[in-house]
Amino acid sequence: MTEIARLKGLFFWYFAYVGILSPYLSLFLEGRGFAVAQIGLLMTVPQVMRIVSPTFWGWLADRRGDARLLLRASSVMALGAVLLLGPAASAGFVAVAGVLALLSFSAGAQVPIGEALTLRATRGDAGGYGRVRLWGSVGFILGVVGVGAALDRLGLAWLPTWLALALVGLLVAVWSMGATQAPSVTPGTQPLRQRLREPALIGFFAANALMIFAHAALYVLYSLLLARQGYGETAIGLLWATGVVAEIALFRWQRPLFERVSGTRLLLASLWVAAVRFALIGWADGALWLLVLCQLAHAITFGLHHSAVMNLLHAWFTPAEQGRAQAAYLAVAYGVGGSLGGVALTRVWEAWSPAGAFYTAAAVAALGALIMGITVRARRA
Repeated sequence: MTEIARLKGLFFWYFAYVGILSPYLSLFLEGRGFAVAQIGLLMTVPQVMRIVSPTFWGWLADRRGDARLLLRASSVMALGAVLLLGPAASAGFVAVAGVLALLSFSAGAQVPIGEALTLRATRGDAGGYGRVRLWGSVGFILGVVGVGAALDRLGLAWLPTWLALALVGLLVAVWSMGATQAPSVTPGTQPLRQRLREPALIGFFAANALMIFAHAALYVLYSLLLARQGYGETAIGLLWATGVVAEIALFRWQRPLFERVSGTRLLLASLWVAAVRFALIGWADGALWLLVLCQLAHAITFGLHHSAVMNLLHAWFTPAEQGRAQAAYLAVAYGVGGSLGGVALTRVWEAWSPAGAFYTAAAVAALGALIMGITVRARRA
């Protein structure tokens, strides 16, 4: 089996796990008696851990060599953590927060290491990268649709079992990987910390933190919104899957787009589309045709955005910096942006309305677009 095939397996199983966790964890917690305010805080725990976890694993991958050992160790830790989720839900808020922190810290190794290995294996080619990364989207669909239907029949109490099965698949996938040495750090190169002070990179990270802040409305509140509008687990899963199908199409055929348009401009476009998407979700009031349209926009707000970010990180950082650059992006965007977004938008949900949370997300995405627009103009000057 080739390295590319093994990386496809890694993304497939990791995002199958994400496809089970992201849409249904909030519903699982609601079913176990947690209030919306508690759910909002608990759903923010994984985002907070992204401030610490990717940085640790990315640094370790760049400095300690064999990424295979790190992927194996983190997968075993994640599987152990998810087996504790059911008992923790019976024990209360603090226990669930602790388990989610351990789970998120452990699973946080997969993305920065996997993305760095994929960019290296595909030499930064957008088409080659997209064909590997789309297998994560396929795994997400399997998780969100297949498990959504199963949860409809068997009940939400089975969620930890399905998560454990996905992580077993991930463990098998990473165990099959060959030894992979990280590139050595070239003496005399500028420290990454200094590079992150460059104005263009500050604008880049700020815009992306606001983008993921806005997406907390999707990852933390969207399933709860749909449930309140009368949709069951199967329908919720299908709506999530609609977005991921659109994302797969983007990943599969994105190369001509990246050959004609710069990564910075594509990133800017994704921010403006996100602003429109979240405003429409807030305004839709459960209208299925409009929700489907908004989910199709996921091809832009996630697929195009993610590929543009990876394209720019590959262009702006050396191979020896990739693990730490990926980790810095995850820590700032998902860790800081995602955790603040989860807390803030949950407060807006309670103080204003569910629709108000999505209107706020739209405004934040628009602010990110304005910052990214200034960054694009500054780089051209």
